[in-house]
Amino acid sequence: MAFIQRIKALRHELWLLFWRKMPLKKNKVILWSDNFKTFGCSPKYIALELAKSGQWDVVWVLERGKAVPEVPGMRFVPYFSMKYLKEIATAKFIVCNHRTSAYHYFKKRKGQVYIQTWHSSLRLKMIEKDAPMLPQSYVDTAKADSRKIDLLLSGCRFSSEIFRRAFWYDGQILEQGTPRCDGLFGDGSAVKEKVYSFYGIEPGKKLALYAPTFRDDPGYSYGLDFDAFAKALGTDWVVGCRLHPKFDGKNLEGAIPMSGYPDMQELLIACDRLVTDYSSSMFDMAVAGKQCCLFVPDLAAYTAGDRGLYFDIRKLPFPVAEDMQSLCRLDFDAYEERRLAFLAQIGSFENGHAAENVVKWMQSAN
Repeated sequence: MAFIQRIKALRHELWLLFWRKMPLKKNKVILWSDNFKTFGCSPKYIALELAKSGQWDVVWVLERGKAVPEVPGMRFVPYFSMKYLKEIATAKFIVCNHRTSAYHYFKKRKGQVYIQTWHSSLRLKMIEKDAPMLPQSYVDTAKADSRKIDLLLSGCRFSSEIFRRAFWYDGQILEQGTPRCDGLFGDGSAVKEKVYSFYGIEPGKKLALYAPTFRDDPGYSYGLDFDAFAKALGTDWVVGCRLHPKFDGKNLEGAIPMSGYPDMQELLIACDRLVTDYSSSMFDMAVAGKQCCLFVPDLAAYTAGDRGLYFDIRKLPFPVAEDMQSLCRLDFDAYEERRLAFLAQIGSFENGHAAENVVKWMQSAN
Protein backbone atom coordinates (compact mmCIF):
# COMPACT_ATOMS: atom_id res chain seq x y z
CA MET A 1 0.00 0.00 0.00
CA ALA A 2 2.83 2.44 0.86
CA PHE A 3 4.48 1.70 -2.50
CA ILE A 4 1.23 2.43 -4.34
CA GLN A 5 0.87 5.72 -2.45
CA ARG A 6 4.41 6.72 -3.45
CA ILE A 7 3.64 5.97 -7.09
CA LYS A 8 0.47 8.07 -6.86
CA ALA A 9 2.40 10.92 -5.22
CA LEU A 10 4.94 10.87 -8.06
CA ARG A 11 2.10 10.89 -10.57
CA HIS A 12 0.60 13.88 -8.75
CA GLU A 13 3.88 15.79 -8.96
CA LEU A 14 4.01 15.22 -12.72
CA TRP A 15 0.42 16.40 -13.17
CA LEU A 16 1.17 19.48 -11.06
CA LEU A 17 4.00 20.39 -13.41
CA PHE A 18 1.46 20.34 -16.25
CA TRP A 19 -1.29 22.30 -14.50
CA ARG A 20 1.11 24.91 -13.16
CA LYS A 21 1.79 25.94 -16.74
CA MET A 22 -1.87 26.80 -17.25
CA PRO A 23 -3.14 30.36 -16.60
CA LEU A 24 -4.53 31.21 -13.18
CA LYS A 25 -8.31 31.70 -13.04
CA LYS A 26 -8.88 35.08 -11.41
CA ASN A 27 -12.34 34.24 -10.11
CA LYS A 28 -11.48 30.74 -8.82
CA VAL A 29 -11.20 30.13 -5.07
CA ILE A 30 -10.23 26.79 -3.55
CA LEU A 31 -11.02 26.23 0.13
CA TRP A 32 -10.81 23.51 2.75
CA SER A 33 -11.06 23.08 6.50
CA ASP A 34 -9.38 20.80 9.06
CA ASN A 35 -7.16 19.15 6.46
CA PHE A 36 -10.09 18.28 4.17
CA LYS A 37 -12.08 16.51 6.90
CA THR A 38 -15.03 18.91 7.30
CA PHE A 39 -17.17 21.53 5.63
CA GLY A 40 -16.85 24.05 8.41
CA CYS A 41 -14.98 26.74 10.35
CA SER A 42 -14.17 30.12 8.77
CA PRO A 43 -13.44 28.83 5.25
CA LYS A 44 -17.02 27.49 5.06
CA TYR A 45 -18.53 30.89 5.80
CA ILE A 46 -16.22 32.62 3.33
CA ALA A 47 -17.23 30.03 0.71
CA LEU A 48 -20.93 30.61 1.36
CA GLU A 49 -20.46 34.37 1.04
CA LEU A 50 -18.60 33.89 -2.26
CA ALA A 51 -21.21 31.48 -3.60
CA LYS A 52 -24.05 33.94 -2.90
CA SER A 53 -22.79 36.44 -5.47
CA GLY A 54 -22.58 34.04 -8.40
CA GLN A 55 -19.41 35.80 -9.54
CA TRP A 56 -16.87 33.30 -8.21
CA ASP A 57 -15.90 29.75 -9.07
CA VAL A 58 -15.97 28.29 -5.55
CA VAL A 59 -14.23 24.93 -5.07
CA TRP A 60 -14.35 23.03 -1.76
CA VAL A 61 -12.08 20.05 -1.07
CA LEU A 62 -13.11 17.06 1.04
CA GLU A 63 -11.54 13.71 1.83
CA ARG A 64 -12.93 10.82 -0.18
CA GLY A 65 -15.85 9.19 1.58
CA LYS A 66 -17.00 12.35 3.35
CA ALA A 67 -20.62 13.40 2.90
CA VAL A 68 -20.82 16.08 0.22
CA PRO A 69 -23.36 18.83 0.99
CA GLU A 70 -25.48 20.38 -1.71
CA VAL A 71 -24.62 24.07 -1.88
CA PRO A 72 -25.74 26.20 -4.83
CA GLY A 73 -22.85 27.95 -6.52
CA MET A 74 -20.18 25.64 -5.11
CA ARG A 75 -18.25 22.69 -6.51
CA PHE A 76 -16.82 19.87 -4.38
CA VAL A 77 -13.73 17.87 -5.34
CA PRO A 78 -12.02 14.99 -3.51
CA TYR A 79 -8.57 15.43 -2.03
CA PHE A 80 -5.71 13.49 -3.66
CA SER A 81 -7.50 13.47 -7.00
CA MET A 82 -6.57 14.77 -10.44
CA LYS A 83 -9.33 17.38 -10.09
CA TYR A 84 -7.80 18.63 -6.85
CA LEU A 85 -4.41 19.12 -8.49
CA LYS A 86 -5.96 21.11 -11.32
CA GLU A 87 -7.92 23.33 -8.94
CA ILE A 88 -5.08 24.11 -6.54
CA ALA A 89 -2.67 24.83 -9.39
CA THR A 90 -5.01 27.19 -11.26
CA ALA A 91 -6.99 28.95 -8.49
CA LYS A 92 -6.15 32.58 -7.85
CA PHE A 93 -7.15 32.32 -4.16
CA ILE A 94 -6.36 29.58 -1.64
CA VAL A 95 -8.21 29.68 1.72
CA CYS A 96 -7.76 27.27 4.64
CA ASN A 97 -7.65 27.15 8.45
CA HIS A 98 -4.59 24.97 9.15
CA ARG A 99 -0.93 24.96 8.20
CA THR A 100 -0.15 23.68 4.72
CA SER A 101 2.61 21.18 4.04
CA ALA A 102 3.79 18.79 1.32
CA TYR A 103 0.61 16.81 2.09
CA HIS A 104 -1.45 19.57 0.49
CA TYR A 105 0.47 19.76 -2.83
CA PHE A 106 0.24 23.55 -2.57
CA LYS A 107 3.24 25.04 -4.32
CA LYS A 108 2.40 28.69 -4.47
CA ARG A 109 2.58 30.24 -7.91
CA LYS A 110 3.30 33.86 -8.76
CA GLY A 111 -0.02 35.66 -8.65
CA GLN A 112 -1.71 33.26 -6.24
CA VAL A 113 -3.13 34.70 -3.01
CA TYR A 114 -3.10 32.57 0.14
CA ILE A 115 -5.53 33.52 2.93
CA GLN A 116 -4.98 31.80 6.28
CA THR A 117 -8.03 32.01 8.55
CA TRP A 118 -6.62 29.92 11.43
CA HIS A 119 -9.16 27.92 13.45
CA SER A 120 -10.26 30.16 16.30
CA SER A 121 -10.96 33.79 17.08
CA LEU A 122 -8.81 33.54 20.22
CA ARG A 123 -6.96 30.73 21.97
CA LEU A 124 -6.52 29.73 25.60
CA LYS A 125 -3.64 27.35 24.89
CA MET A 126 -0.47 28.91 23.52
CA ILE A 127 0.22 28.38 19.83
CA GLU A 128 3.12 28.40 17.42
CA LYS A 129 6.32 30.05 18.73
CA ASP A 130 4.62 30.79 22.08
CA ALA A 131 3.93 27.09 22.67
CA PRO A 132 6.56 25.18 24.67
CA MET A 133 8.53 22.32 23.14
CA LEU A 134 7.29 22.35 19.55
CA PRO A 135 8.89 19.64 17.38
CA GLN A 136 11.46 21.10 15.00
CA SER A 137 9.68 19.42 12.09
CA TYR A 138 6.53 21.42 12.89
CA VAL A 139 8.51 24.66 13.26
CA ASP A 140 10.07 24.15 9.84
CA THR A 141 6.65 23.45 8.28
CA ALA A 142 5.06 26.47 10.01
CA LYS A 143 7.80 28.85 8.90
CA ALA A 144 7.54 27.64 5.31
CA ASP A 145 3.76 28.06 5.42
CA SER A 146 3.98 31.58 6.87
CA ARG A 147 6.27 32.65 4.03
CA LYS A 148 3.43 31.83 1.61
CA ILE A 149 0.63 33.66 3.48
CA ASP A 150 -0.71 36.91 2.00
CA LEU A 151 -3.45 37.58 4.57
CA LEU A 152 -4.19 36.44 8.11
CA LEU A 153 -7.58 37.01 9.72
CA SER A 154 -7.84 38.30 13.27
CA GLY A 155 -10.84 38.33 15.60
CA CYS A 156 -9.37 40.67 18.21
CA ARG A 157 -6.39 42.87 19.03
CA PHE A 158 -5.00 40.21 21.38
CA SER A 159 -4.94 37.67 18.51
CA SER A 160 -3.20 40.16 16.22
CA GLU A 161 -0.47 40.55 18.84
CA ILE A 162 -0.08 36.76 19.00
CA PHE A 163 0.21 36.52 15.22
CA ARG A 164 2.81 39.29 15.08
CA ARG A 165 4.88 37.77 17.86
CA ALA A 166 4.52 34.05 17.40
CA PHE A 167 3.40 33.19 13.88
CA TRP A 168 6.67 33.77 12.02
CA TYR A 169 4.64 36.22 9.93
CA ASP A 170 5.05 39.93 9.21
CA GLY A 171 2.48 40.36 6.44
CA GLN A 172 -1.02 41.85 6.34
CA ILE A 173 -3.59 41.05 9.03
CA LEU A 174 -7.25 41.79 8.35
CA GLU A 175 -8.62 42.96 11.69
CA GLN A 176 -12.30 42.66 10.89
CA GLY A 177 -13.45 39.56 12.73
CA THR A 178 -13.67 35.79 12.31
CA PRO A 179 -16.02 34.48 9.59
CA ARG A 180 -17.01 31.44 11.65
CA CYS A 181 -18.35 33.81 14.33
CA ASP A 182 -20.66 35.71 11.96
CA GLY A 183 -23.58 33.37 12.63
CA LEU A 184 -23.38 34.13 16.34
CA PHE A 185 -24.83 37.56 15.61
CA GLY A 186 -28.43 38.26 14.70
CA ASP A 187 -31.32 35.81 14.54
CA GLY A 188 -30.14 32.21 14.90
CA SER A 189 -33.63 30.70 15.06
CA ALA A 190 -33.35 28.93 11.69
CA VAL A 191 -30.12 27.21 12.72
CA LYS A 192 -31.56 26.33 16.12
CA GLU A 193 -34.59 24.79 14.44
CA LYS A 194 -32.30 22.83 12.10
CA VAL A 195 -30.25 21.39 14.99
CA TYR A 196 -33.33 20.63 17.09
CA SER A 197 -34.97 18.86 14.15
CA PHE A 198 -31.80 16.86 13.46
CA TYR A 199 -31.77 15.51 17.02
CA GLY A 200 -35.52 15.43 17.66
CA ILE A 201 -35.33 17.96 20.49
CA GLU A 202 -38.67 19.34 21.61
CA PRO A 203 -39.10 23.01 20.59
CA GLY A 204 -39.05 25.30 23.61
CA LYS A 205 -36.45 23.25 25.48
CA LYS A 206 -33.10 24.85 26.29
CA LEU A 207 -29.92 23.09 25.18
CA ALA A 208 -26.82 22.79 27.36
CA LEU A 209 -23.87 21.57 25.28
CA TYR A 210 -20.85 19.86 26.82
CA ALA A 211 -17.88 20.22 24.43
CA PRO A 212 -14.46 19.64 26.01
CA THR A 213 -11.18 19.99 24.18
CA PHE A 214 -9.24 17.14 22.60
CA ARG A 215 -7.07 15.02 24.91
CA ASP A 216 -3.90 13.16 23.97
CA ASP A 217 -4.93 10.23 26.17
CA PRO A 218 -7.81 8.30 24.52
CA GLY A 219 -8.55 6.68 27.89
CA TYR A 220 -9.12 10.01 29.65
CA SER A 221 -12.37 10.22 31.61
CA TYR A 222 -13.94 13.68 31.49
CA GLY A 223 -15.81 13.12 34.74
CA LEU A 224 -19.10 14.85 33.93
CA ASP A 225 -22.18 13.08 35.32
CA PHE A 226 -24.83 13.87 32.71
CA ASP A 227 -27.74 12.63 34.79
CA ALA A 228 -26.77 14.79 37.76
CA PHE A 229 -26.17 17.80 35.52
CA ALA A 230 -29.51 17.39 33.75
CA LYS A 231 -31.31 17.05 37.09
CA ALA A 232 -29.68 20.28 38.35
CA LEU A 233 -30.71 22.17 35.21
CA GLY A 234 -34.33 21.05 35.43
CA THR A 235 -36.95 19.76 33.04
CA ASP A 236 -36.77 22.83 30.78
CA TRP A 237 -33.32 21.72 29.60
CA VAL A 238 -31.76 18.95 27.53
CA VAL A 239 -28.06 18.10 27.56
CA GLY A 240 -25.95 17.40 24.48
CA CYS A 241 -22.35 16.24 24.29
CA ARG A 242 -19.81 16.81 21.52
CA LEU A 243 -16.52 14.97 21.95
CA HIS A 244 -13.60 14.62 19.57
CA PRO A 245 -14.24 11.77 17.06
CA LYS A 246 -11.53 9.67 18.76
CA PHE A 247 -13.68 9.64 21.89
CA ASP A 248 -16.97 8.69 20.21
CA GLY A 249 -17.10 5.35 21.96
CA LYS A 250 -17.37 6.82 25.45
CA ASN A 251 -20.53 6.31 27.47
CA LEU A 252 -22.75 9.35 27.03
CA GLU A 253 -25.76 8.05 28.96
CA GLY A 254 -27.92 10.99 29.94
CA ALA A 255 -26.77 13.20 27.03
CA ILE A 256 -27.61 13.52 23.34
CA PRO A 257 -24.49 12.44 21.36
CA MET A 258 -23.60 15.33 19.06
CA SER A 259 -20.04 14.47 18.04
CA GLY A 260 -21.14 13.54 14.53
CA TYR A 261 -22.77 16.88 13.74
CA PRO A 262 -20.83 18.45 10.85
CA ASP A 263 -20.57 22.07 12.07
CA MET A 264 -19.64 22.99 15.64
CA GLN A 265 -20.63 26.62 15.01
CA GLU A 266 -24.23 25.62 14.37
CA LEU A 267 -24.29 23.79 17.69
CA LEU A 268 -23.03 26.94 19.41
CA ILE A 269 -25.75 28.98 17.72
CA ALA A 270 -28.38 26.45 18.81
CA CYS A 271 -27.27 25.97 22.43
CA ASP A 272 -28.20 28.19 25.36
CA ARG A 273 -25.24 27.26 27.53
CA LEU A 274 -21.83 25.78 26.77
CA VAL A 275 -19.84 23.71 29.23
CA THR A 276 -16.25 23.24 28.14
CA ASP A 277 -12.80 23.03 29.71
CA TYR A 278 -9.91 24.50 27.70
CA SER A 279 -11.54 24.80 24.27
CA SER A 280 -11.42 28.08 22.35
CA SER A 281 -15.17 27.69 21.79
CA MET A 282 -15.55 29.53 25.12
CA PHE A 283 -14.50 32.74 23.38
CA ASP A 284 -17.07 32.24 20.62
CA MET A 285 -19.76 32.07 23.32
CA ALA A 286 -18.45 35.29 24.84
CA VAL A 287 -18.77 36.95 21.42
CA ALA A 288 -22.30 35.56 21.09
CA GLY A 289 -23.34 36.90 24.49
CA LYS A 290 -24.31 33.40 25.63
CA GLN A 291 -23.65 31.57 28.87
CA CYS A 292 -20.47 29.54 29.10
CA CYS A 293 -18.85 27.83 32.07
CA LEU A 294 -15.70 25.75 32.54
CA PHE A 295 -15.70 22.27 34.03
CA VAL A 296 -12.05 21.53 34.86
CA PRO A 297 -11.67 18.66 37.38
CA ASP A 298 -8.05 18.26 36.23
CA LEU A 299 -7.14 21.97 36.43
CA ALA A 300 -4.13 21.54 38.73
CA ALA A 301 -2.64 18.71 36.66
CA TYR A 302 -3.40 20.39 33.34
CA THR A 303 -1.81 23.72 34.24
CA ALA A 304 1.17 22.02 35.91
CA GLY A 305 2.07 20.26 32.67
CA ASP A 306 3.85 21.61 29.63
CA ARG A 307 0.83 23.43 28.18
CA GLY A 308 1.25 27.20 28.26
CA LEU A 309 -1.93 29.26 28.61
CA TYR A 310 -2.52 32.84 27.54
CA PHE A 311 -4.92 33.53 30.42
CA ASP A 312 -5.37 32.60 34.05
CA ILE A 313 -8.58 30.56 33.85
CA ARG A 314 -9.96 32.10 37.04
CA LYS A 315 -9.58 35.59 35.61
CA LEU A 316 -11.69 34.79 32.56
CA PRO A 317 -15.38 35.81 32.61
CA PHE A 318 -16.60 32.20 32.70
CA PRO A 319 -17.69 30.55 35.99
CA VAL A 320 -15.31 27.71 36.92
CA ALA A 321 -16.17 24.35 38.51
CA GLU A 322 -13.66 21.66 39.49
CA ASP A 323 -16.24 19.04 40.54
CA MET A 324 -19.82 18.04 39.78
CA GLN A 325 -21.20 19.57 42.96
CA SER A 326 -19.81 22.97 42.01
CA LEU A 327 -20.94 22.63 38.39
CA CYS A 328 -24.52 21.97 39.45
CA ARG A 329 -24.54 25.08 41.65
CA LEU A 330 -22.86 27.64 39.36
CA ASP A 331 -24.55 31.00 38.97
CA PHE A 332 -24.12 33.57 36.22
CA ASP A 333 -25.03 36.70 38.19
CA ALA A 334 -21.83 38.61 37.31
CA TYR A 335 -21.28 36.94 33.95
CA GLU A 336 -22.57 39.66 31.63
CA GLU A 337 -20.51 42.41 33.25
CA ARG A 338 -17.39 40.22 33.20
CA ARG A 339 -18.03 39.17 29.60
CA LEU A 340 -18.26 42.74 28.31
CA ALA A 341 -15.15 43.74 30.24
CA PHE A 342 -13.24 40.81 28.74
CA LEU A 343 -14.26 41.68 25.16
CA ALA A 344 -13.05 45.22 25.78
CA GLN A 345 -9.80 43.88 27.26
CA ILE A 346 -8.96 41.74 24.20
CA GLY A 347 -10.15 44.40 21.75
CA SER A 348 -12.72 42.30 19.88
CA PHE A 349 -13.25 43.03 16.17
CA GLU A 350 -16.26 40.72 15.82
CA ASN A 351 -19.36 42.33 14.29
CA GLY A 352 -21.06 39.61 12.23
CA HIS A 353 -19.65 40.79 8.87
CA ALA A 354 -16.23 39.13 8.77
CA ALA A 355 -16.89 36.88 5.74
CA GLU A 356 -18.34 39.80 3.82
CA ASN A 357 -15.22 41.86 4.61
CA VAL A 358 -12.91 39.06 3.46
CA VAL A 359 -14.74 38.87 0.12
CA LYS A 360 -14.42 42.64 -0.27
CA TRP A 361 -10.67 42.31 0.35
CA MET A 362 -10.48 39.55 -2.29
CA GLN A 363 -12.30 41.71 -4.81
CA SER A 364 -9.81 44.51 -4.22
CA ALA A 365 -6.90 42.06 -4.58
CA ASN A 366 -8.23 40.79 -7.90
